[in-house]
Amino acid sequence: MKKNLTLRYALHQLAYWAAAAGIMSFATAYLLCKGFAPSKVGTLMATGTILSCITQPILASAADKAKKPMLTKLLALLTIISTGCFALLLTGLLPNSLFPLLYLIGVWTFDAMMPLLNSVSVYYNRSGYRINYGVGRAVGAMAYGIAALAIGYIMEALGADWMIKTVLVLLPFMLILVIGYPKPGTEQAGEERENAPEEQQNPCSVPVFFSRYRWYCASLIGVLFLAMFHSMTENYLISIMGRLGGDSSHVGVALAIATVSEAIVLFFFSRIRSRIRDTWLLKISGFCFLVKAVLFIVAPSINFIYAAQLLQMTTYSFLSPVQVYYASAKVTQADMVKGQAFIAASYTLGCACGNFAGGQLIELGGVSMMLWAGLIMAAIGTAAFLFTVERKDKWMLEAEGERI
Repeated sequence: MKKNLTLRYALHQLAYWAAAAGIMSFATAYLLCKGFAPSKVGTLMATGTILSCITQPILASAADKAKKPMLTKLLALLTIISTGCFALLLTGLLPNSLFPLLYLIGVWTFDAMMPLLNSVSVYYNRSGYRINYGVGRAVGAMAYGIAALAIGYIMEALGADWMIKTVLVLLPFMLILVIGYPKPGTEQAGEERENAPEEQQNPCSVPVFFSRYRWYCASLIGVLFLAMFHSMTENYLISIMGRLGGDSSHVGVALAIATVSEAIVLFFFSRIRSRIRDTWLLKISGFCFLVKAVLFIVAPSINFIYAAQLLQMTTYSFLSPVQVYYASAKVTQADMVKGQAFIAASYTLGCACGNFAGGQLIELGGVSMMLWAGLIMAAIGTAAFLFTVERKDKWMLEAEGERI
């Protein structure tokens, strides 16, 4: 009987996303309180995102090529570095010139953990253990919403430094969870590689990855553009609400609706996935993002936006978990971590581009221009999924030929 690691993994997701609520969502508020100009804050966060996108495939390549499992060791190392950086921010002994650098490194290393955390579920499921990724991710989603609400009140009541103090409770907890993962035997984990053709047994370099998995990489365009739309409309939801006479309280309600809708679906995602193929879930997600883009444009009232937020059940709630399974199916076991890293990096880069584009579009032509641009982003992402996710790369065709 397989040992069930779902509880440990769910706690890991809880700690990670609760910490993300502080580190990422309240970064602007924290750094502004520390006296940094908005332009510098934006540059710092964008730089952290770009560095993370570059680092994720490199770390994944190292994990794939390692003779011994490195996933948990890399996660532990990144957790220690991130913890150290944020702890130093509280000492009060640093010159102002080092303050943004340490926050940048903390954000960078924290963000780089995401594909590795996703890969943990794939790795242990293939190694004779059981992890229900949907349940873990649902716990993470709820933790993010609750933590964001709590940290907002804590910072208002006790000061900006309490965001860092809260994060410094969660990061050591993550480290304890990482260290506690079991060390699986190599027999079952290596069986899949040994039975595969020689080319599939060996992990490829990052440049070769793009030629070996052409259709998979092409499908990442869909992830990129849908992430742009999702991030842009979520981060500038206050502007969308303001267009209809709403304020920050309406934004809070809209985000709460989305969070609850997302968590419900994620809890039952394993059952949904048992009935609908991963590729169809991606197509449905893209189509519903497109519908949401149209609804945002034609919305006559705030209540209409609330109703549109219910589409979180089939947009982000499908896209977020299914990309983990989709990546593990579209690349070989030897390149599993790189596959997770590239899809995570595509989403992260899309979020960064969406954040940047949203501000520029609003300044250029107002909220209306941003929403029409969002419709184009959603259309490109949906089209990319429709034309690529069912296509099979050469290694998959060869594997199917051998099974026949």
